[in-house]
Amino acid sequence: MARQLDAAGQLEVIDGAPRLNRPAGAGERVLGVFSVGLLPAGLAAVSANSIPTAVRVLALVAALALMTGWYWFHLRATRRRPHSATENAAVVFATMMLGAPGSKILWDNPAPLEGSLVAAALPTVGLLVYLVLRWRR
Repeated sequence: MARQLDAAGQLEVIDGAPRLNRPAGAGERVLGVFSVGLLPAGLAAVSANSIPTAVRVLALVAALALMTGWYWFHLRATRRRPHSATENAAVVFATMMLGAPGSKILWDNPAPLEGSLVAAALPTVGLLVYLVLRWRR
């Protein structure tokens, strides 16, 4: 049975509730910056060169794992606020934009380096926006 508290007791209960605004640590931010730098470099390198099919597929799977890994990390992190609709949209956009470099990667149709960098920039921008939105508070 629930006990009825007076106003002071209710405020004490509220003060004892966990805060959902724990900021990202320095290590998390460094790994995020490293991820944002590694993603376009890896995708552009694989997209611009003709390499074995298994390596191309592994590179695309690694890029997908990087994005979903960050999403799941933030879902499991304790004392963090829930994802907003904008953050969910940013991670979905980033994942869908893997198709831009992915079309060149999967079908072994090497593109010029400039085109590969532009295609790799699309999912990278989505991941960057997602991470910035998660770290803004």
